[in-house]
Amino acid sequence: MARNFVYNLARESGFTLYDSADLKLAVGECLLNVIKHAYLGKHGYPIFLEILIFDNRMEVRIRDFGVQKNLSDMRGYDLGDYREEGIGLYLVRKLTDHFYVDQSGKGNRLILTKMK
Repeated sequence: MARNFVYNLARESGFTLYDSADLKLAVGECLLNVIKHAYLGKHGYPIFLEILIFDNRMEVRIRDFGVQKNLSDMRGYDLGDYREEGIGLYLVRKLTDHFYVDQSGKGNRLILTKMK
């Protein structure tokens, strides 16, 4: 539901079909990572989605209050180092123009930016 919302909002905001699909996939990967890693696979915990739309970009902020992982463990893998898992963050970095993880408070805040 959230992925489709982001996709439709991007399309309505003037993003191309491909860039909108990239945002949808990147947000989906981040949400799955929150459930799997921050909330350890448990459902029913809050995930907040904040979307800011500017003339030249869209910024998506995903906030959780789960477990903080060591940032060096979240580097993502190169495609040359094939694994069945672990390419999510690599993919998010490739699909967005800017990706940032903020762990300054409790939980995690992921910030994804896509330029038009």
